Amino acid sequence: MRLRVLRGRETPPAIEPIAGAPEPPGPTPPWRRLLRVPRWREVHAALSRNPGLKVVSLLLAFFIWFSINVTERDAEGTFDIPIRVRSLAAGLIVTSQPTKPVMVTVRGPRTILDGVDERRERLAVDLGNATPGSVPVELNADLIRPELPRRLKVVRIEPSRIKIKVERLIHRRLPVKPDLAGIPPLGYTPEASVTPPEVDVSGPASRVNDLKEIKTEPVELHGTPESTQHNMLLSWAGDFVSFVPDHVLVGINFQPTMMSRKFEHVEVAVRNLSEGMRAKVVPARIDVVVQGPQRVLTNYNLDDGSVYVDAAGLDPGSHRVVPRAELAQSLEVSRREPELVRLEIAGGGR
Repeated sequence: MRLRVLRGRETPPAIEPIAGAPEPPGPTPPWRRLLRVPRWREVHAALSRNPGLKVVSLLLAFFIWFSINVTERDAEGTFDIPIRVRSLAAGLIVTSQPTKPVMVTVRGPRTILDGVDERRERLAVDLGNATPGSVPVELNADLIRPELPRRLKVVRIEPSRIKIKVERLIHRRLPVKPDLAGIPPLGYTPEASVTPPEVDVSGPASRVNDLKEIKTEPVELHGTPESTQHNMLLSWAGDFVSFVPDHVLVGINFQPTMMSRKFEHVEVAVRNLSEGMRAKVVPARIDVVVQGPQRVLTNYNLDDGSVYVDAAGLDPGSHRVVPRAELAQSLEVSRREPELVRLEIAGGGR
């Protein structure tokens, strides 16, 4: 490899100043360059160079000026801010407060206004010292949470005053009643049982004190008398009223529906009368009240001779006896009108 030969740089010969010649001008001081007024020829030459770039620069400068001096001027914006209650004392509950958001008008730079997310803002009302009753609240900018940026100013709140109703929170244990809906099978009566039979109820004193029982959601009855069980929610009992537990087990059983039916002017027959004897019943017709399942008794008819008196073992003469009835197995006589009849038996020679 060949190495480059290093040679020193030749110094040019010094120029001797000519006698009587003017000295060359030195560098211009900076302060003099700043204070120098440009000539019109220099200005015209500067403006003539790159005219497109100068127009773009001018437009850009105008846009920046407009953004700062126009959009950053004070503007007004209106936000719908909901009310939230905080720090409520133990044993109290809020039962009434404005449901509509409060209209808050804010003034400040538009770019900051556009950055406010009204979905996050709340008017936080502190009720730590509230007592039961109607509590008046004055709304102001200090209640807004989270706080607005410093350059924004709240100029108006509508409404500026609200009322919040506070009540005592109480607890009671109440029985549960199943709500049976629909038509039960013909001839059957539904009987419902509830597990657990009672629940813990909590809510405002004005509502809970008026409750006697808690109903379930409607339990639909079907056309067959089969026992069923249903897991049912408890029915609404008023605003702010809650239950523990909020559902119960309802059992449905079907029992035959019992009814009574009156048969009028039924003829009383005589059974087991000895041969050669004659008998007479006074009165000959009575009214009979029969009791039994509805599905059997609704269309039941008494056959001839089903109501009778038994003459077995009775001697001739007058006897006061109780009429009997021969009925279906599930039916029975509950009342007779009259209860006793006179049975007159005569011998065959008379």
